[in-house]
Amino acid sequence: MEEDDGGQEVQPPRTDVENDLSGEVRGSVFQVGSISGDMNVSWPGAVPVEAIPIEKLSEELRQSARCWRARFGSVDFVNLPRIAMIGGGAVSRAAQASGLDVTKPFYGQGFAPGLFVATASSLFETWNTEAVVLGEATVGRVCPGVPVSFEASMQCVNPPFAPPHAPTGELALDPHLVFSIGEHRVIVTFDPQWLTTTTAGGTLHDAAEDPQTYSGLGIVAGVHGDGRVRIRALVFGQPQTAEVSLWNYIASSPDPARDVMVDDFRNELSTIEQVGSDIDEQLRETAVERSGMVLVFDEDEVMPGDIDRDVLAQALRVVPEFRRDLSIAVASLLPPREMRVDDIAARLLVRKPALWKTFTVPGFASLIRSRNLAVATVSGLGRENMVDLDAALREEVKAYLGGMEFDRDLNMQRQLFPSRDRYHMVGTELRLIYTAMSRHTAEANGEDLDGPLNEWLDTDLFKSVAWEEDEEESETEEREAAMILEGWLRSQGDWPPV
Repeated sequence: MEEDDGGQEVQPPRTDVENDLSGEVRGSVFQVGSISGDMNVSWPGAVPVEAIPIEKLSEELRQSARCWRARFGSVDFVNLPRIAMIGGGAVSRAAQASGLDVTKPFYGQGFAPGLFVATASSLFETWNTEAVVLGEATVGRVCPGVPVSFEASMQCVNPPFAPPHAPTGELALDPHLVFSIGEHRVIVTFDPQWLTTTTAGGTLHDAAEDPQTYSGLGIVAGVHGDGRVRIRALVFGQPQTAEVSLWNYIASSPDPARDVMVDDFRNELSTIEQVGSDIDEQLRETAVERSGMVLVFDEDEVMPGDIDRDVLAQALRVVPEFRRDLSIAVASLLPPREMRVDDIAARLLVRKPALWKTFTVPGFASLIRSRNLAVATVSGLGRENMVDLDAALREEVKAYLGGMEFDRDLNMQRQLFPSRDRYHMVGTELRLIYTAMSRHTAEANGEDLDGPLNEWLDTDLFKSVAWEEDEEESETEEREAAMILEGWLRSQGDWPPV
């Protein structure tokens, strides 16, 4: 205990003293027993909130990042020089192929910007640029330089007029989009010289009167203390709607698939048309019923045998042992070239009652156009396991793109998906499928028949591995071989045998 100059006892400094009137007080506090005379008290102000370590913030933002992709009904703005820096050569090649002068803005280049947008639209559907999804959980944490994706109903301030002029740098004068996320006001600035068409400018004038929905990609340019976040746009446009997508398909296809529904054409890349988990929950609650599933992979992202191991490993993980009686096949997806891609996708995915699927018709059509695909069919799954297998593969396998219900009664699925199984998984045992012809060929070539068994045993996934004959396929092969032999003997004049 110490004394002050007046002889009064003063307690030493304390911290974290609780005041039942004002809550917890942090910092140095002097508790005085009694006061006589005048006393001056100075207070340094509120203690600053501890800042989040930059490493932790960077990791949180990284986990919030996703591959930005968008299906646009109209691409209204593309800052070509900046987006080309992110997208690599694909955007530049599309611009040059469209006849654009890439050193000049779009305005005044005739039809070339429209041709470019038609190509760029499909590029944006399969884009792989990582961006933080701007939402309530992230808007207060982003910092300048971070790429972000956004979608919201926005209002346009200072809509541009034709011909568009370069920005002045004054927000009060330049065109920009504004919307709110919680207490934060988001401002999307753009150079109107890179508006793709005069129609895009007209839509922005509409947005000045009534907010319009825009989706896009940008770079955080500034974060202000009053909660404002300013984004420099790279690309934005209005998302495609399911109704318009369905209309475009029916109008353009000479023979549209029957039983198409609006939900088959929803824009799964748009937050507005994303479907909640209720469909998955309904599937889980369905009475146990054996079904099949088709799993789709990016074939360019895998090595031979990767898909086989990934599917078998995740099936072991999600299907209980006592229900594990699965037949599995793996093959490349080779769509017929004479058919329109949209028709192929529709005939694979559309049925009444609706198939379970993670794809929409436009989304799967985009994958067929842009990638080499491989599929794995899994037959004998309980319907409640399909959702779990899809989730497990999304979590563990980068090359996995999504799945759909397997229905051999659909002609297109029967044509494109493998008809012969490669594996039979029963409990903790794996059986490798062979036929009489494949066994005969392997023996004739001197192949080690125990080699494949040992390779799978070495993975430690199964307690035992054995061969299993596909007797039905063997009988078919034997009949075909007998017919070929008969035809050859007839050609030699040795038929019928004496």
